[in-house]
Amino acid sequence: MASYVLVNCTRSAAVVIFLCLYLFCSHICVASSVRGVALTRLPFYDPSKDFTCLDGLLTIPFNSVNDDYCDCSDGSDEPGTPACSNGIYHCTNAGFRPKNIPSSRVNDGLCDCCDGSDEYDGSVSCPNTCKELYKELYQRQREDAELAKQGLAVKQDYSRQGQEKKEDRKQKLEELKKQLEEKKAAVESLRAKKEEVEAIEKEAKDKHENEWKETKAKILAERDRASAEAAFKALDVDEDGRLTVQEIVDTELLDKKYNDEEAKELLGGYEDTDFDSFYSVLWSNVKEKYLHNEPKQPPAEEAEEKPTEAETPATDTENPPPSPPIDESFDEDEDLPDVPGDDEDEDEEDADDMGDDREPSDELKHEAEKQAAVSDTEESKDDDLKMPEFDEETKAKISAADQARKEFNDADTDSRDTEREISELERTLDINLGQEEEFAPLHGQCFEYTDREYLYKLCPFDKASQQPKGGGSETSLGTWGEWTGDPNKYSRMKYSGGQSCWNGPSRSAEVNLRCGSTNEVIQVSEPSRCEYLMEFKTPAACQNSDGDLSFPHEHGGEL
Repeated sequence: MASYVLVNCTRSAAVVIFLCLYLFCSHICVASSVRGVALTRLPFYDPSKDFTCLDGLLTIPFNSVNDDYCDCSDGSDEPGTPACSNGIYHCTNAGFRPKNIPSSRVNDGLCDCCDGSDEYDGSVSCPNTCKELYKELYQRQREDAELAKQGLAVKQDYSRQGQEKKEDRKQKLEELKKQLEEKKAAVESLRAKKEEVEAIEKEAKDKHENEWKETKAKILAERDRASAEAAFKALDVDEDGRLTVQEIVDTELLDKKYNDEEAKELLGGYEDTDFDSFYSVLWSNVKEKYLHNEPKQPPAEEAEEKPTEAETPATDTENPPPSPPIDESFDEDEDLPDVPGDDEDEDEEDADDMGDDREPSDELKHEAEKQAAVSDTEESKDDDLKMPEFDEETKAKISAADQARKEFNDADTDSRDTEREISELERTLDINLGQEEEFAPLHGQCFEYTDREYLYKLCPFDKASQQPKGGGSETSLGTWGEWTGDPNKYSRMKYSGGQSCWNGPSRSAEVNLRCGSTNEVIQVSEPSRCEYLMEFKTPAACQNSDGDLSFPHEHGGEL
């Protein structure tokens, strides 16, 4: 009995299912007669009842559907005719991809559907090319799948390399940080040592220099007194040991001719003075006005032409009279002024016989004016006034300080280099090189693309640039910014902050990443002013498709 009931129930269920399928198929078969309607929308086109526009604003008799008159504002009543400018015609394209086109393209003489269904009025004959298109697409997808498979294998290797590099960098970073602590401690120790020996060096050098300053001061004081004595003797024409106002007025050895009042003022208000008063009180003022006309040493080649000591006429070698100065108002046609103590006739005779062996007047004047200003320079040329070398003990202290400075500088440089290396490692570790470090091998590389005008360069995680093909400066299109892909974050790169355009924004570039078996920039465009778009194929962008070669949806085809 139970078996009988079960069998009857099973038969009843089968009958119900059969009836449902029959009614559904009948509905579909009837509805499928509505041209240009997709299978998913067929339930809205039921011939057994009035048709309601898909926007819900109007209901019309079903026989008004595809009657070549547009009733619905959304064009849904005319899917199979060009009556509505906003209507949609569905190409079934059996054997290939379904496709939606604007209903205005129906019967326009152009074949838009591969099955030819959009040109049904017979004005043109559209062959069914869906099978051929399917074969071409399938072959292309197989090739793309094979490339993706190869790229995925490379990507896995990229990921392995990237992860190994990241671990190596982390380990190296830790080692460098430990080394840096040790190096900094060594630097501080060497700094203390350097400062200690530098203090010893400074003390020794200061002692040497101070002793030399005292010695030099004595030498200069002796020379200054000797110069004062020579000047006093030259000005004291009558050699009575006293310098008078008249002798100042008569002399040619000062920087100008002085009258009585000026001469007296030069002597401190007195009519005359002895050497001690002259040196202690007046010499500091007089020596600025006294012309030092000491003869220069002749050049080496001229010295050979000079007469020897035996040939030179005897002169007062102890205190030779200085040559007279030449006043700026001196005229070349006038006679030279007399030298005190010399006989005028003898001067003229000597001038006639031997020529005037004194230096030219302009050189005398120049030397006189230059004497005070370059005294330090002349002192530096005087071996007696050059500071002597340091003694051996001081030299040893200087050498020790030099060595300490070198050791400190070398250690400090090494420490700073380590700091820079740590900073670079930290910067690299902060870069997002992919979910599994798959983009790591691209870091540090650059890829080029050339079009008709420019050479483009993409350096992942660094910069993008543009350069004229014929040569010229490189223009920055931006530096690495961030990943901006959606929904796959790692499908697009953003480079920003490039060189500013003329009266425009700073250049920037976005890089779309595609799966490929090799790394290659395949296209560059400028969709907006100063905003560039690059297409870049790389194995790092490949995704595991599990061998699926099914066709993706078109999301409404061309609409």
